[in-house]
Amino acid sequence: MEAKGIKFVREPKQQSYGMVAVFEDLYGNLWDLLELNSEHIMSARGV
Repeated sequence: MEAKGIKFVREPKQQSYGMVAVFEDLYGNLWDLLELNSEHIMSARGV
């Protein structure tokens, strides 16, 4: 994503629910990029 010009404002960090990184869009909005742990309830739903 960085090669495409995406600016990450927080490096990926392991949390209890999974891995999270924060990036900024073209308008300055911040977005969380999540990779949930397989044990997380939302992972079981296939979301």
